[in-house]
Formats: sequence, C-alpha cells, structure tokens
Amino acid sequence: MNNVRRGIVKIKPIYVGIHHYRYVYGSVCSVDVVGTPPIPAPTKEELEKATSEMILRFKESLGELDFVEIEEPLIIKEHEDFRKLPAKLSYDTDALLVGTVLDTVVEAPLGLHTLSQYQLPVIRGSKSVEFLRSLRVKKFLKQSKFLYIGEIPSFSAPNGPYDFPAIEEQLGVRVRHIETNEFYRWFDRFSEKEVKKELENWRKEFDEVLEPNEQELMNATRVYLTLRYLCEREDANGLTINCGRLTEERPVVPCLAFDRLIDEGIMCACEGDITAMLSTLILHAVSGRSVLMGNFGYRPGHNEAKKEEVTIEHDLIPLSMAQTGYRIRDYHGRKFGVTGYAEIKADEPMTLLNINKSLSKISVIEGTVKYSEDGIHCRIIIHMSVEGEIKRVPEIIVGSQHVSMTFGHWLRALKKVGFLLGFDVRHL
Repeated sequence: MNNVRRGIVKIKPIYVGIHHYRYVYGSVCSVDVVGTPPIPAPTKEELEKATSEMILRFKESLGELDFVEIEEPLIIKEHEDFRKLPAKLSYDTDALLVGTVLDTVVEAPLGLHTLSQYQLPVIRGSKSVEFLRSLRVKKFLKQSKFLYIGEIPSFSAPNGPYDFPAIEEQLGVRVRHIETNEFYRWFDRFSEKEVKKELENWRKEFDEVLEPNEQELMNATRVYLTLRYLCEREDANGLTINCGRLTEERPVVPCLAFDRLIDEGIMCACEGDITAMLSTLILHAVSGRSVLMGNFGYRPGHNEAKKEEVTIEHDLIPLSMAQTGYRIRDYHGRKFGVTGYAEIKADEPMTLLNINKSLSKISVIEGTVKYSEDGIHCRIIIHMSVEGEIKRVPEIIVGSQHVSMTFGHWLRALKKVGFLLGFDVRHL
C-alpha cells in the first residue's frame, strides 16, 4: 500500500569552477613565489573529476542512511552557467551540495551568495547525520496525509488544532476528514469470505485469544480492511479516529487494526488527537521506525508511574516493538471490542515526543524502556526511565495528555528539526 516511498531527500550537487581571478598570479594580500607561473582556469575534465570526488566524499559520509538521493550534478565553469540552475532545480530538491575550485576561498567563493538566493540548505563537504534526518522530516511531512475519522472535536482531545489548511501551510501535511457513517459504509462492504481469509492470516500473530469471540475478531478484521482501503484510496500514511463515536454506533474499536497498520507504515493516533498524530509522523520520519502513543504518566501514581520513571498507557503496541506475540483481549475489560497485549522489548533506548496545539513547541525526552504490563483498562502500560532530571518533566510538556514514543535516541536530530520547522524544542 502507498508504494511510492515518502521522505526521500534529494541533494543537488553544484561545483563552482570559477575563481575570482581567471589566471592567478597572486594578489596584494598573498605571498607570491618569484618565478611561479600563473595558474590557468581548470579544464572541463578537471572539474568533472573534482565534482565526482566531492560527490563520493559526501556519499561516504552518509554511512547507512538509505533515504538520500543524489541528483545529476551541475558544473558552473562559465558565468553564464549560473543561469542554467533554475531549470535544473525542482520543488523536489531539498539541499545543494556545493564545491568550489579553491578551498582557500571557501568563505566567499564566487557565486555562493547567488546560490543562497534559492533558499535551499547549502551543504559544504559533509553534513551531520542529524541534519540529514531533519531534512527527511521536513520532506516526509510535505509528502504525508492523515485521515481524521469521526466527529470534530474529539471527545478527549478537544483542543485540536482543527484548522486543516493551516496545518498544511505550516508543516506540509494534508488532512482529510471522513465522517463515521462513511467509515461504516465501507466497513459493511467486505464479504464474510474475504474477512475470514484475512483473519486466518492475522491469527499467526496471536499467541492466545482470551475474551473476544469469533464475531469480535471478525469486526476487528473488518476495521483493519476498512482503514487500509481508505488509506489506499486517499494516499494517506496516517490515521486518527474519534474512537468514542465509533462505539456509539456499534461495539467496534480500531486498536488492534492500528497495531498492524503502524507496522505497515500507516502511523496511527488514538482519540482524534491531532497533535499526537503529528508527533507520531515526526518520530517515524526521524527514526524510520514504528511509533506508539498513549497517556503520559510522570509522577508516582499518575497513569501507573512509579518513583523515578515515566509511563505510557493505552491500547497500542505494534508487534515490531514487542518481544512476544499478541495476547488478544477485549477493550478496557468491557466485554466488547478487541485489543492486543504483547510484552514490549526491554532495555531499548527510547524517545518521547509531544507537540503543542499551535505547532510552535515540541517536548523531547530520551530514556530507556524498562518493562510493560497488561493494564486492563488501558491494555498496555510501558514503564521507562529518563535521562535527565525527572522532576523537570512537567515543565517541558507542551501538548495534550498523549505522547508518542519510538525506539532510539533522537534528540540531536529533533533539535535540527526544530531549527528547520520553527519549533521551540524543550528537553531535559
């Protein structure tokens, strides 16, 4: 589904082969060697070689990054070549990789000011992996679209933001609102045969099934098929649902479907929480990994947190983040719906992200996963230690009650994201 990969960073190499002096005898500021002949302008072959070497050095600096693509280089040998650049750039170009004929003039080579007018980041030599990841986040968001399913506002995340055109203008993310009745129209169109076939395939991930009966499992499978279809139709790679409105119509919840969709590249956020949706997309973009989200606990007794730890509790656990298969349970111990519990991978480094409703601030917390437990009401509770003073956590949280989490430490890259996208990055 959604086969065109999002977030590929396009780098345009440009080699400026013009020096201030067409033939360099030296200047009043240089120390000349008596009898040294003038340095001629570089030949076409020399410039092509220098350009290739520049690109090779940059590729070697990428390490294992697989989301950077090098475009065809442009060599500027004559002044008129500057006029060729606009035709060689596109909206898909994310940064310029720039080299110059003499490194001794890197502070003010001819034409660098001209190149800066295209308002693209300029890379000289190599750039940090964190910077390239931040470029990926910016590109990924511009190529992303999420679906908001259900009534607006959400019953549990009412502050939005619900100005969808403003979200697109600021971050590039497109949004489509789908009413609950449209969801159920498609929910009812799948035949019993195709739902059973999909369920049998899905059962391979189940270690055991406790409360849900066969009809509940069929409903959960229909939810998955419906959401997958809507994402394919809309070219969406994100979903958030005002879940309470679904259950007002029928005893149906999207929890287990979300788990599977996340591992298929469709990021999901519960309860129609748009800030959690955006946080999840950002974390996925910066890390390339699956992301979960949920209620945040940061003091003893708050959302099951114990002393000197924080927690996330909700109903999401993508199987790629777990060390067991699913124990299939009901929804919040209420004898309907389907959720899944699996033990999260322990001792993994993790990063939490939270964004405010004006999309101007983000909170970033790094730490380590300790363990998880089945919380019944919120099916999975994840316990984590944090790096830094835990007492400062309440000071830096800027958004809703939900935070998003992925494996790995990503603060350094997220600081670069903040610079590119205009976020005030708060962290311990």
